[in-house]
Amino acid sequence: MPLDCRLVYSHFVWRLVIVLAFLTASCGWRPGSYPPPAQRSLDLGTDPGGVGPFVQMENPLADDYVVRDFMPDHGVLRWAFVHPELRFRVKDAGNLKFEMEFAIPEVTFRVTGPVTVSCAVNGKHLGSIRCNHAGDYRMVNPVPDGLVQPDQYIHVTFEATPRWVSPEDGAQLSFLLRSAGFTQ
Repeated sequence: MPLDCRLVYSHFVWRLVIVLAFLTASCGWRPGSYPPPAQRSLDLGTDPGGVGPFVQMENPLADDYVVRDFMPDHGVLRWAFVHPELRFRVKDAGNLKFEMEFAIPEVTFRVTGPVTVSCAVNGKHLGSIRCNHAGDYRMVNPVPDGLVQPDQYIHVTFEATPRWVSPEDGAQLSFLLRSAGFTQ
C-alpha cells in the first residue's frame, strides 16, 4: 500500500475506533436502581441554648425568658409593669421550688405604701408576699406536683398591688426583678 493510502487508512481506523467507543459508551448496560437508605430521626434533646429553669435579669439572654411587660433594659434589675410574665423550662419536674428576688424602691414605696406581690404558675396561684418597706425581698414557694411538666414551657405571671402610677403619662410600675426561676 502506498504511504498516502496508509495515512488515510490509519485516520479512517482511528475515527472508526473513536465512533465505536462513543457508541458503546452511550448505550447498553445501565447501573441498577437502589432505594435510598432508611431515614432515622436523631433525637438530640432540648436546645441547649434555649430557655432554662432560672434567669437573672443581668443575663444577656434574659429576653428569651420574657413573655411580656418587663422593661427591655439590660441590667441587674428590670422594672415589671402591669402584667409581667416570664417563661421557663425544667428537665425534672419533681420536688421544685419557685424562687424570685426583687426590690420595692423607695421612690415608689413613698407613694404606694405596702405592696403585695403574688405569682402564678401556669395560671394557678402559687404564693404572695407583703412588702411592708422599701428594699430587697425574696419569695420561695414549693411547686405542687403535677403543676409543671418537664421540657414544656412554664408560664409565670406576677401581680403587684398597688402599683405606682406615673402622674405624667399614666405608666404603671410594679417592682424591680433581679432573678426568678425554679430550683430543686
